[in-house]
Amino acid sequence: MKIENSAIRLYFRFLIITVSLGIFISPALAQSIFSGLILSEKKDGLNIVDVQKGSPGFDAGLRISDIILEIDGKKIESLNDYIRISRELRGKRVEATLTVLRKGVLYEAVIRIYSIPVYQHWNQKVTKPKELPRGLINSPYEYWVGKGNRALKKSERTAPFKSKAETYNEAINYLYYGLHYQPESIDTALQIAKSYHELGSLYLNKGNIKDGMKNYKNSIKLYTNCLKKTQKEDYLKLILENLQEIEKGLSKIDVDKVKLFSETKKERNNSLKKDTKHHMTIMAN
Repeated sequence: MKIENSAIRLYFRFLIITVSLGIFISPALAQSIFSGLILSEKKDGLNIVDVQKGSPGFDAGLRISDIILEIDGKKIESLNDYIRISRELRGKRVEATLTVLRKGVLYEAVIRIYSIPVYQHWNQKVTKPKELPRGLINSPYEYWVGKGNRALKKSERTAPFKSKAETYNEAINYLYYGLHYQPESIDTALQIAKSYHELGSLYLNKGNIKDGMKNYKNSIKLYTNCLKKTQKEDYLKLILENLQEIEKGLSKIDVDKVKLFSETKKERNNSLKKDTKHHMTIMAN
């Protein structure tokens, strides 16, 4: 099928450029694994003083007066241990296993900071929705998608690059929150894929290859997953058109030029380090 061949060709082009540039794309999550927990030191571990309702820890079953003994098999004996492990996990892990003591009984709690419905349907690990406002008239899905659409309209009016990028990211988050409540919505998934595509192009036009590629990757991934979930002609046509646009964007990247720039920059940094070390040696003598 033409669209499937386009997706495969695009994937390999993306892979070649990513490897050539040495870009590593890690999951970006705004929420911390341990956000919403207030802890204090205790002889055996860390005592949970408070756990915010709706936080990852609360959803994992943690409650006030629980004592955290281990995180991913590492003993926690002080707040310093906790801070060190939290920093090690930040931006690298989307879940952690805690060994907890509750009223003399040991048990394990797995904290996850990503939306399970979105991950199950779309294989994307994204932050779970924020707490909904009180007195909500619309459904949670309509509320978040509405906010996402308003943010996208705002991005069309926003002029400065930084503001435009921030508004796109805000819109994508809101749309994902909506997808959490209605994960089977192909319309919303396509909207997110399009937003990633446009944000990627925005970064590439600004010369930011890494963030451009990161957003293109997310866009391709969603379009490919949509392809697996529908055979509607309108959807297939839309997916093909957008994949072809992304391919045009990728074809404009001069891999050799970017590699040369990266190598030159690396050489300058190494030279600077050598000069600094040389001057420090002279000063020491």
